[in-house]
Amino acid sequence: MRPIFQKLIFAIMQPTSEPVIRPLFLTVLCFITFMNSVSGLWSQSERFWNPGVMADKTRETFEMVRENVLQQANGADIKTMETMFAAVIDNTTPQTIMTGAIFMLIFEALSLYGAYLMWNLQKKGYYFYLGGMGIAFLGPLFFIGGWLGFITAFASIFASIFMAIFYALNLKYMR
Repeated sequence: MRPIFQKLIFAIMQPTSEPVIRPLFLTVLCFITFMNSVSGLWSQSERFWNPGVMADKTRETFEMVRENVLQQANGADIKTMETMFAAVIDNTTPQTIMTGAIFMLIFEALSLYGAYLMWNLQKKGYYFYLGGMGIAFLGPLFFIGGWLGFITAFASIFASIFMAIFYALNLKYMR
């Protein structure tokens, strides 16, 4: 073999750094994020490509929830709840479903990439994760608006808030 090829093969075969030692808790967090993000990308893609069907399903769900809530509400709460549910149901259109899906696709992609970076112990992955959360929260508030925007924004990041806190506890292991 020629010397240049020998050097190249030796460089490829020789480990250049220590093996990555990732804490078990960080491994579990990343795995959960991988699974949630892939599932989210799938479901948000479905919402994006079939917004009319999803708008109908969402309206039906809110109608059922409204009936259950109104049966349990007292006199003063009924008017407020009725107004809120009417606003949400009226704003649940294919366009708002598609808009929400776009923001959630961006969120899921940033979360997945952030988890990949954190899996490799790169601290910037945490900031990608937080950036995704910011988009998932602020996008629906500004572009959908109203009660539906608020519900979409809050539901989008509820579990992610806890995950971000748990990731923050592991930043000391990242570079």
